[in-house]
Amino acid sequence: TFLLMAFACAGLSVLIGVVSSSSRMTVMWSQLIFLPSMLLGGMMVPYNILPEAMGKIAQLLPATHAMNAFRGLAQDLTADFNPLGSLIILMASGVLAFGLAIYLFNWDRRNTTQRGHPLMALLVLLPYIIGILLPFV
Repeated sequence: TFLLMAFACAGLSVLIGVVSSSSRMTVMWSQLIFLPSMLLGGMMVPYNILPEAMGKIAQLLPATHAMNAFRGLAQDLTADFNPLGSLIILMASGVLAFGLAIYLFNWDRRNTTQRGHPLMALLVLLPYIIGILLPFV
């Protein structure tokens, strides 16, 4: 669980670094993910007491899936949703994030030729969205 969480977060971090235009933007994007992860991901507020709409938003965060898998697999507690699905989602998002980071990486920001638009980085949310739409995953 921990290694998959670290893998997913490392991929997300590298992707943020690749698509950010400056170090200030890198910090802003990182905090935009980190703070909701702490609040909604089950570390400060348990997932099972969140309203349904907030729960769906929380499922877009890696921390929610890591805490769910940790509760269900490591602690033998009742998971809020499929803990194995959470591990699959973390693995898929890590692979996708690293793949997108490699594809979008550009040595020279002043070079006008780019392989893809930075908004392609939003594709990293795809495993999380699939997890919301297919609750058995």
